[in-house]
Amino acid sequence: MRDTMARRTPFALALRPLRFLPLLWVTLAAASCGSDDSPAENPGGDVDAGSDVAEATDAAASDSASGADSAAVDSEVAEASADVAADSLPLEAGAGCEEKAKSCAATFGTLFTKANGRADGTLVALVRPVDQQCAMANNDHAIVQLSILGQVQRLVVSVDGIAVMSKSAPLIGPAYTEGWHTDMNLDYPVDLGVHSTDFTAVSMDEAVGFLCDHLTVGAPVSVFAYCDGQYPASAHQIHYNDKYPDGAIVVDPTSANPTYLLFRYADQTF
Repeated sequence: MRDTMARRTPFALALRPLRFLPLLWVTLAAASCGSDDSPAENPGGDVDAGSDVAEATDAAASDSASGADSAAVDSEVAEASADVAADSLPLEAGAGCEEKAKSCAATFGTLFTKANGRADGTLVALVRPVDQQCAMANNDHAIVQLSILGQVQRLVVSVDGIAVMSKSAPLIGPAYTEGWHTDMNLDYPVDLGVHSTDFTAVSMDEAVGFLCDHLTVGAPVSVFAYCDGQYPASAHQIHYNDKYPDGAIVVDPTSANPTYLLFRYADQTF
């Protein structure tokens, strides 16, 4: 498809069909094997020192990879997201983590706007750092993929150098309704009454296990997060933030007593 021989081959075949038939087969085979639609991994790696630079960089790569032509992307997003939602049958809470990445999406939506908000949607997949077969996997963050209004959105969660805890409390804000609800702020000490000493430091594997144990594919989930508006497929800062509203994952948000999954970095005190 890129050289003059490929363009001349139809004319040559018209004149000498038997002589050039093997050459055509080789050319087509090479073209098929030589393309790779997988996004390149960030060569600089993912570094997160509490500023969420890695999460924003990862979000940028995600949206760049998800489409240069916005009109085409919008059409493909709706179709791909609908297919993923249909394939995402509920899994038992105890299902292995590898099972929870099987329905990971390849195309992402554009719902997130610049805001601190709450994303309400259905869990499509939990993508761990080891799930590199999934589109836009991250080396030191887990990706919570939610189906929201027919599109799959990415919520990027720190799992390296953190401490975790869970807390039962009513859902903050209006009742769970599928969508991206802006101007929804969460404050760990004020709203949930928790402090840094309540958290337990964990390894990356333990942090992933913490997510895996609580999240069920096909179940409703709410996530308090931040999007900078430039990369509408992704939101991040899903942890305690010194100068900004905090982020968290809420399991069973439609129940009378949801469970908040909370995160902080090792050097944060509050």
